Amino acid sequence: MRVLAHRRLACAIAIGAIATGVALAQQDSAPGGLRHARLYEIASSKTLNNVNRNDVQAALKVWAELMGQQRGFLLETKVDVLDTVAEMVARLESRSVDAMVICVTEFMELEARRLVVPVFTNGRRAQGDAHYSYLVVVKGSSTATGIAGLRGTNILVSSRTLENAGIAWLDVMLGKEGLGRASSFFASMKSVDKAQACILPVFFGAAEACIVDEVNLDLAKEMNPQLGQLTVLARSRPMLENVVAIPVDPHPYTNEWKQAMLTAQDSPRGRQILSVFKTERVVPLHPGDLDSARDLWRDYFRLPGSAPNKTPVAPGMKGPIITR
Repeated sequence: MRVLAHRRLACAIAIGAIATGVALAQQDSAPGGLRHARLYEIASSKTLNNVNRNDVQAALKVWAELMGQQRGFLLETKVDVLDTVAEMVARLESRSVDAMVICVTEFMELEARRLVVPVFTNGRRAQGDAHYSYLVVVKGSSTATGIAGLRGTNILVSSRTLENAGIAWLDVMLGKEGLGRASSFFASMKSVDKAQACILPVFFGAAEACIVDEVNLDLAKEMNPQLGQLTVLARSRPMLENVVAIPVDPHPYTNEWKQAMLTAQDSPRGRQILSVFKTERVVPLHPGDLDSARDLWRDYFRLPGSAPNKTPVAPGMKGPIITR
């Protein structure tokens, strides 16, 4: 569903608003009293699960130009979607990027190189809540009382981004209980690109369990209250998956653009644009906000057979169930 896919763009929209501050550091005069400025943006392809790249680039460009106009800037904008951390490093080292939206694992790599600092993330609810958990969901009639009771069953996995945090959490959870890796523990495991395609087969008995984030599960329950009959067997620590980051080199207008970012979304036009992408708020990151996500990925990369900084490959995406 395209609407649900757009939810994964929520954090990406935030980049455009950063134009307000980054632009101030590079200004000169332009016709009509506007100040001319540059804004080069990056979006990681991992944040764009089931979303067209051209749509992302167009949306970010419109948002950035709108925010620039509201603050008196004529922006030269450029939006690129990148696939690898190596490409991001090159852009940062050449000073040809001003803001970026990336997954947590990508941020961890860039942070370790002292190239970026985190600024914002997206709130999933009207209150501005940004953290959410992944869940193991089974039918209410299931006899399983824990993850060990699902050995030899069929499981579906839905992750919000192509970083595949749902799969990583599943592997870490099994590892902590001495149950091995998901690929050998379950009779079959398949990743699906829409949360509904994960939830409904469990409800109708086509699969014994699924991994889904609680935001999408709550939304599905609102649309179909009967799904409240499903049982949550396990719950991850609440975490974040996307980060809006800027280069580590400071500029003198940081506080101004942060304030502009937070106030812009309270304007009628700002709320209208955010509603298109089904996000409620953009919220600042605070110390400790990324701790649970950092812990998850560090635990995952320590698992036997995992390669450092290599996130899981989603099995069976858009294909038949893969069995062992």
